Amino acid sequence: MSTAKAMLLVQPQRFTATTFALPPVETGGWLAIEATGVSGSDVQVWQGTNRYIRYPLIPGHEVVGRVASLVDDSFDIPIGTRVMVESSIRCGACRRCLGHLHSCSFRRPINAYGRLPSTEPPGLWGGFAEYLYVDPGARLHPISDDIEAPVATFGHALADAFTWTVEIPTLHTEDSVLILGPGPRGLAAVIAAKEAGAGWIGVSGLTENRDRLELARRLGADMVVDTRKADIASAVADSLGARPEVVLDVTRDDPEAIHTALDLVRAGGTVVVASLKGVRAVNQLFSDLIVLKEITIRGGFGASSAGYHWAARHLETDPRLDDLVSHEFPLDEAGRAVEAAAGLLGHEELISVAVTF
Repeated sequence: MSTAKAMLLVQPQRFTATTFALPPVETGGWLAIEATGVSGSDVQVWQGTNRYIRYPLIPGHEVVGRVASLVDDSFDIPIGTRVMVESSIRCGACRRCLGHLHSCSFRRPINAYGRLPSTEPPGLWGGFAEYLYVDPGARLHPISDDIEAPVATFGHALADAFTWTVEIPTLHTEDSVLILGPGPRGLAAVIAAKEAGAGWIGVSGLTENRDRLELARRLGADMVVDTRKADIASAVADSLGARPEVVLDVTRDDPEAIHTALDLVRAGGTVVVASLKGVRAVNQLFSDLIVLKEITIRGGFGASSAGYHWAARHLETDPRLDDLVSHEFPLDEAGRAVEAAAGLLGHEELISVAVTF
């Protein structure tokens, strides 16, 4: 274990196969990566639409692997343990960490896997590589050896969904939830909301998302709507007969979704915005609607440790998850993996994507 092959994103839309030396480290350790999920934020990093990213970097923050080595007592986990790695790294001392946020400011642009440049020592900060540096501020969650590695990557979407759909809005039994966007996190939100006892769940998407919308229905959604073919407000009214208590925005690059969320949420309800809009601005936002409806708006950047604990348990008990990773690519085809996640290779049967080793 002296070198690691990685797919380095040297600039938007340009990967280069690179071999990194594994330097000696004084704290933390190394993780041998088994699989990495490809999310919508990875697509934005690849596209160059995330304003907070510096290149070159190794993308990928949905990492599953085995602890290969530890050089100190930062972690009480045996070597060889299979784990999910939380995407956010926490220094525990900055104002954001002390405020229980997921955007630690100890490193720039953000102290998180898949987002730190490879110029930050020791360089291996992303999941599109054979090894990942386990920072002492990382959090590891043991998972069963019985779960196939690509399936285990979906645990990251589950953790986010639990945090954004259940924890942040304090979801109560019989609450209604509208999910804007049927991507991996939207589908995971259906699972989390259903298990939390939501009384009604709706999911919106586009015509090209028809396979995902159909899967959302099979996972427990009471309503799915193709917004290219039907008016979402009318569909919600016909199905629910009221406005939902919670609206979750997990669309990608769609600032108009925020207008939809504010319009459809019930007075006194909660809107959780958990998607980055990249370089696209939200235009003509009339804040009177927020005031008059007394809406709570929360941002959702990452998952809590409680979300990861829930996800690790759920991975072991839900056989439906085997169908939620539809595309797998080897490391040297990481570029095609991102293109697939972006829908550039077609939308048919596209659910979620993983890079495997």
